[in-house]
Amino acid sequence: MRNRRAPLIYQLLGTLLGIGYFPLAPATCASLIVCVILWFLFRAPVIYVISIVILFALGVWIAFKLERFWGEDDRRIVIDESIGMIITLFAVPQKILYYAVGFFLFRFFDIVKPFPISDSQKLKGGWGVVIDDVIAGMYSSIALWIFIYVFHRIA
Repeated sequence: MRNRRAPLIYQLLGTLLGIGYFPLAPATCASLIVCVILWFLFRAPVIYVISIVILFALGVWIAFKLERFWGEDDRRIVIDESIGMIITLFAVPQKILYYAVGFFLFRFFDIVKPFPISDSQKLKGGWGVVIDDVIAGMYSSIALWIFIYVFHRIA
């Protein structure tokens, strides 16, 4: 059943309109593109919250569906990176420095996967695909707010 062609709607949603097919670091590309989208489109915290809730539910469902075609946590599935980046940048002042630091922090935590991020990937049915990015987003957000606080104290 693996490596069969998934329905187009699953592919479009799971790969963030094809970003997941990028041959080099698709998760990093998706994270960067989401940063740009957040910069230009997201202004109100309520938009962040609604997006997190919708993308979380959609991400778990799509990852579950795509794993049946592509196998567990396939690198093409990048909808989870969008959730992690939105959590990372939630209510952060719109400054390029903060967005850049948030991007690098999220990629760091998503790649290194400190506890409990690594353990969360063991969850089945799409949950593991999404939960690790949610936790990485939370870690990144905390680290980013510490950076912002320290930066303001020394600047």
